[in-house]
Amino acid sequence: MTKENIFKTYLEDPLLIEKNYISKEKIDKVKFIDQTTVKLIGVIKLAINGSVDGESEGVTSRKINQYLNK
Repeated sequence: MTKENIFKTYLEDPLLIEKNYISKEKIDKVKFIDQTTVKLIGVIKLAINGSVDGESEGVTSRKINQYLNK
């Protein structure tokens, strides 16, 4: 699976729509490389990058913590 496929799979989670993190229309248009202001979606992207690129969990966790503390 590509990063884009994994990202789209996570975005299809109905909880993201229910909690108003993203609208149903925006799910079809958003790409993995697009910037986002929603921190949860940013964290999902960082986790996907870390997993696909073979980073250790510690490195990925550090990146997520840095992102959340911006």
